[in-house]
Amino acid sequence: MGAPDTSLQLAHALDAWQRLDLRVRLALYPERPCAIGCYVAMGRHMARRGLVDEVEAELRMFRLLLQSGTDLALPWAWRQHCLSFATHPLARLALLHGEVDPDAVLALQSRWELARQQLPAA
Repeated sequence: MGAPDTSLQLAHALDAWQRLDLRVRLALYPERPCAIGCYVAMGRHMARRGLVDEVEAELRMFRLLLQSGTDLALPWAWRQHCLSFATHPLARLALLHGEVDPDAVLALQSRWELARQQLPAA
């Protein structure tokens, strides 16, 4: 048996990640916030395996979580979970990209802080 087709692996992994992306962005199962953690873990796993660029993956996850966390159409608890999980890619971006472009990281942190402040109390 030969080596697995990496392009097929990449296609399947990206497809699964995109499905999780939609599930998180649309809060398809808001009673299951563990999907957010799965989304972040899968993005990191794909980056570690070299299937996606690590900085781009962390940026994508941060942006999606920030968008979901500020979307007034989504349930409050889901938005709160998204903003809480957004700290994971934000911290990773600070580690990976902080020395290269500290202003960009500070801008992302400011966006996250503003989103947290605008989330009303339960």
